[in-house]
Amino acid sequence: MAILTIDQLKVGDSYSEELRLDEETVGRFVELTRDRAGIHVDKAFSAQRGFAGLVTHGFLLSIPFSRILGMELPGEDTVIGSIELNFHAPVYQGATVRYTVTVRRILAPLRSVALDLTIKTADGTLCVAGKTTCVFKDKGTP
Repeated sequence: MAILTIDQLKVGDSYSEELRLDEETVGRFVELTRDRAGIHVDKAFSAQRGFAGLVTHGFLLSIPFSRILGMELPGEDTVIGSIELNFHAPVYQGATVRYTVTVRRILAPLRSVALDLTIKTADGTLCVAGKTTCVFKDKGTP
């Protein structure tokens, strides 16, 4: 876990990790959300819609950013103020993807940091691009 202060961050700082979106993970997500849309659970349906496989749920793709932002960069002393994600290409179930968070701007007077977010497949295809703002919280502040 990273416990960073706003003064320790620099524009361009980055954190990346890979994650495999396996059938078990997708199954648990379907069980939790009850989202059984055809492109996620029915290979024939997905193929009829022009996809090369079962498409991973967009919200499932976004979940790891919560942990990365809160535990790695910018770290445990922050909360997410806003987040925006744009989906550019499907991520197929079973794929391994790389999550990257990069510091774009530091707003020290506001105690916040703006970060860029990406998810790419192993071949470098950009699947998700976005941005977030995280706010540093001092101990004892709500």
